[in-house]
Amino acid sequence: MKVSRSGYYKWKITPKSARQVENEQISKIIRKEFHKSGDKFGYRIITMILKRKYNIQCNHKRVLRLMRSMNLRSIIRRKTKGCTIVRGNEFEENILNRDFKADNINEKWVTDVTYLKYGENEEHKAYLSAVKDLYNGEIISWVVSKT
Repeated sequence: MKVSRSGYYKWKITPKSARQVENEQISKIIRKEFHKSGDKFGYRIITMILKRKYNIQCNHKRVLRLMRSMNLRSIIRRKTKGCTIVRGNEFEENILNRDFKADNINEKWVTDVTYLKYGENEEHKAYLSAVKDLYNGEIISWVVSKT
């Protein structure tokens, strides 16, 4: 690097501009949110976080430039495909025929499985299975599992 001595010392004593100070503050927030996400969030999501969580209006190109300068690169995640198992024409007989009223306790029970996401970034999954009595709407039994 061929820089004159006077040019170097002039650069060294020049105070940082307001833009440089702002970029340093934004860079700290970007680094924190990026590592909090497990290195998964890219510049688009980080830009939304800056706007919504920190109320910082910032262009996505600026966020991308700052992330590149800090060498922050998001992990590219593969999209998971839905999986359904087809076993031919196996259907159970429709016993209820949409008659969801029961005259006695324990006459008609129904069940359902609900898929739940939880965690800071909704990265965990759980399944809730419940059995309900149609006579009084009471939950007879329920189970939460990860599989």
